[in-house]
Amino acid sequence: MKDQTSSCWLLFEKSEETRVSQGFSLYGDKTGVCYRFDSLVPNFKRIKSGDFVVLRKENEIIGTAFVGAIYQENGLKAHRRCPIPGCGSTDIRLRKNLLPKFRCGKAACGAAFDAPLETSVEVTLFEAEIINYSPLDHTLSVASVKTCSTTKKGPQSQLSILQLDRSKLEKIMNMPRFDDLIVPIGSGRCGQGFGLSIAERKAVELHAMAQATDHYRAGGWTVTTFGAMGVGGATGASLLQPVMSAASTSAAVTIARFIG
Repeated sequence: MKDQTSSCWLLFEKSEETRVSQGFSLYGDKTGVCYRFDSLVPNFKRIKSGDFVVLRKENEIIGTAFVGAIYQENGLKAHRRCPIPGCGSTDIRLRKNLLPKFRCGKAACGAAFDAPLETSVEVTLFEAEIINYSPLDHTLSVASVKTCSTTKKGPQSQLSILQLDRSKLEKIMNMPRFDDLIVPIGSGRCGQGFGLSIAERKAVELHAMAQATDHYRAGGWTVTTFGAMGVGGATGASLLQPVMSAASTSAAVTIARFIG
């Protein structure tokens, strides 16, 4: 039986290719794996492990899933704002074929400018594990799902995390009663570990690099490391032919073989 305190949500993933506003950086969601948000997002406190979610990517409903574990850490959220005094809007539009390059999307402003004003604010960053992801095998419009909102303003809402009425959702999705759905156990986090400290992340990174280095050196390869660790071990660079690279956020390993 489903926990009666569990909720239903519409989670909105945005893509770099189609977004309109350039006022903030995207969260780096991984469809069917993890969903990221912060403490400035409405409803961030209410979503929890075991909740049922409908996943929206831009203007398409792509699937359903459950929320697994939710991890958090302190961080900064960067904003790009209109530099015009008295405005400061984060509704920044990119002008692809015109100069200046940016325009303020706020109707009362509309100014064009070369570069936005960069600001940052302290936030809590969250990563929700997405488990038991199931792509939809039929078309379901965003508008129809939003009519299941628990608020009257839901159909017009662009909230990233929108609460849905589960009884309404059952009807439009032709799914089993929500209370009869079984919540699966999470399979583990994506990536290195969102909640790790800087030192712990570096330890994970260095261990992975050492494993890769030992493996390819044992096979007769010459390995050069570069990035945050600096450059080392590069002898006879003119005789090296890079054939593979494995990159992380701050360092990488290039694997090469002598060609002469």
